[in-house]
Amino acid sequence: LDPSTEAKVSREEVFGPVTCVYRYRRLDDAIAQANSLPVAFQASVFAQDIDVAMRAADRLDASAVMINDPTAFRTDWMPFAGRRESGYGIGGIPFTMREMAQEKMIMMRRP
Repeated sequence: LDPSTEAKVSREEVFGPVTCVYRYRRLDDAIAQANSLPVAFQASVFAQDIDVAMRAADRLDASAVMINDPTAFRTDWMPFAGRRESGYGIGGIPFTMREMAQEKMIMMRRP
């Protein structure tokens, strides 16, 4: 609860079952803190007001934002990507298939 902004868990990407809870008075401050990190993968917003949740989801620089659900949600069709130092490119079955395919245009004129 409320780890220091200088703590490693507040500054670096964590791979594991870790949750940090920070208290904020203003939504803008929470979004600014989240967007200030060098990594950006997924985010969760918990809110009772859908307008607040959608405003936060729109402004968070994450490749996926879950509303009222943890970031453990996955489906095969969803993009699986990071931003900034979290990685480049998009994974997931349809995105990987497209990345591995080569497109070709064929044009035909009627005789």
